Amino acid sequence: MADEDVIRSFYTARSNGDTQTLRELLAPDVRWHEPGDEDYSGTHQGRETVITLLDDLQRVTNGTFALEPTGFLTTHEHVVAKIRWSARRGETRVSGNEIAIYRITASKIAEAWFHVDGYDPEALTEVFALR
Repeated sequence: MADEDVIRSFYTARSNGDTQTLRELLAPDVRWHEPGDEDYSGTHQGRETVITLLDDLQRVTNGTFALEPTGFLTTHEHVVAKIRWSARRGETRVSGNEIAIYRITASKIAEAWFHVDGYDPEALTEVFALR
């Protein structure tokens, strides 16, 4: 599978709630770097830890967390995805942009970094708080 196809499949699986495909696309020792000072921020290590994080973000937003890839840039080892995202919790809605950088090894996501902008930080905290 081409590296860009790995990432396209990953976003399709996320939008469909397809946890089995997500597991297949993540390396067992994946490192997942979430930016910021939120309770989910930091480095998450391991496939099951990342799956739990992704499930938690969907759970706290009552399934409203949506990610729309709008462009890709592929290098020998990385895929950069340009993303438009949104989510809602109760009456609070937040949306923004993201540049996601994925390191691909053997057709698996081995590492991921995210750079977000264009969002309301207070709304982000309210919508995505895991506690």
